[in-house]
Amino acid sequence: MAKEQKAVVKKNDNNKLNYKRTFLIGFGFMACMLLWNIYNSVVPVIFRGKLMELTDGGKALPGFLSVALLVNAIMTIDNVFGVIFQPYFGKRSDHTHSKKWGKRMPFIIICLPICAALFALIPVAAHAVRQTALSVGLMMAVIIFFNFLMSIWRSPVVSLMPDFTPHALQSDANAVINIMGGIGQMVGLVMITIAALVCGLIGMTTTQEALNAKIDTQGRIIEMVDSTDERVYVAASGKKGEAAEKTPLILYSDVFENGVPEEHLEAVQHFVDSGRDKLYLHGNKLNGEEKDGILVAEKVPALDENGNYKYVDYTPVFLIAGIIAVLCLVVLIVFYKKNKQYDLSDQLDDKTENTDEKPKKIKIRDLPISKEERRSLIIMLAALFLINNATEAIVPNFTNFALDTLNMPPKNSTLMMAVFAVSLAVFGIPAGTLGRKIGRKKTIILGLGVIVAMFAFYLTVSQLFATSQTFVHIVLWIALVVGGAAVGCININTLPLVLTIGGREYVGTFTGYYYTATFSAAITGPILCGGLIGLFHEDYNYMFLFCALFFALGLLVITQVKHGESFEITDEEIKQAQMADD
Repeated sequence: MAKEQKAVVKKNDNNKLNYKRTFLIGFGFMACMLLWNIYNSVVPVIFRGKLMELTDGGKALPGFLSVALLVNAIMTIDNVFGVIFQPYFGKRSDHTHSKKWGKRMPFIIICLPICAALFALIPVAAHAVRQTALSVGLMMAVIIFFNFLMSIWRSPVVSLMPDFTPHALQSDANAVINIMGGIGQMVGLVMITIAALVCGLIGMTTTQEALNAKIDTQGRIIEMVDSTDERVYVAASGKKGEAAEKTPLILYSDVFENGVPEEHLEAVQHFVDSGRDKLYLHGNKLNGEEKDGILVAEKVPALDENGNYKYVDYTPVFLIAGIIAVLCLVVLIVFYKKNKQYDLSDQLDDKTENTDEKPKKIKIRDLPISKEERRSLIIMLAALFLINNATEAIVPNFTNFALDTLNMPPKNSTLMMAVFAVSLAVFGIPAGTLGRKIGRKKTIILGLGVIVAMFAFYLTVSQLFATSQTFVHIVLWIALVVGGAAVGCININTLPLVLTIGGREYVGTFTGYYYTATFSAAITGPILCGGLIGLFHEDYNYMFLFCALFFALGLLVITQVKHGESFEITDEEIKQAQMADD
């Protein structure tokens, strides 16, 4: 039977995916990833600054609590909501029957604009009132509503692709969707620059300067003073007062009263450029920790006229991102009006369409699939949980890793993540093609094997060649580029594999199962990884050990999946695949 199925593929080898239609579908996912990328990058910075101010730098918190723990707990709200609400609304979208807008679009049309408005209000809430506790409360209220509404339309927007795509072409289509998501991520990564340019063009110079200001690790603006100030130090000269104009204000102790020795100039320059707030001296070594160290320098945050810390106001960033998300929705609405006739989900049995009964909750054991398929589904969801424990651990820890381990400022670490995202996006279509040619499971296994090897290689190099920072940096860049391609092989093929097990009638349901597994991992991954990093004395290199371990476990589990490939193309799917671009 397998040979006959493969023969069908070969016979219809000229059947191509309708790329134009798939790219247009991807605008919904692009809007989703744009909002999430900015949310995950900026909201932790805003909250950290506010909580540090509210708790006197964390000193007012009970022993087991810390500002970092509170920030991470807040950042898991979206994942908790995803686990609770996304499966439910995925199922609801399977049973929604709007003659004009189909199954998924009503959820997207209603919720996306409200999400965009709430998104723009997040930084407004942070600066609306001077009282810190109240501003934190306002931010929390806006963020909770935002995350709830996002969890309503995410499963439906992801389900649009399989609704318009034959099973056998879904890996290729998912590659296109992920490219659109990657574009959304890239726009998010450069959004601060975009917002600053827009603000400059329309004359908002104060906002533009704030967005371009140097900030510390708590998100506070570092004071900018004239070079004649006696407290200013410039690493290039090693002497006080000899600076180019407008230098970050840094207070120095009497340790370097006559200027910093030449051998320390590079270390001090790293400190000036980094996001760290304090610099310590241990014996003859700078960049040490506070314990047993002598405080050499401290960046001083700017104060307003009321003596409060100044923070960057990210309102323009969030506002422009919200506008772009709404524009993506406009494209999606126009697309659906023109392509409604190609929605394969409308071809289901009319019985479900005409019934007035509410959809029943379907448990995995009650699904109309074979026992073997049910086993493959459960194993696949377990593998997804393990894999995403690794990928989700990187997101909240990478900036701290770059800052603490590589002495790299956040702007450069963001660039490294952008390179990873570009590599993932570029390899999207080849990964989809590979999944169709050699099989989805084999492609996923290949990607997992490569990324485990790269992470293990980097961790080994970082420990053996710790004194050669240049070499370690080069290896890390290579690991990110190759790792991005490897993750592409994984991400592009996992969702189509899960959806194929369930069939077209349960696309929304199985999309919900998929995100239950991935969002559960997004809750546990950062916590477990943080525990491992703390166990090794805050050495963020062990983030890579954690990731390699969970990727390896995912690799072992996914070898037991026996279903999810789609070789056979039906006559109806052939007809859909051969349709000319609209």
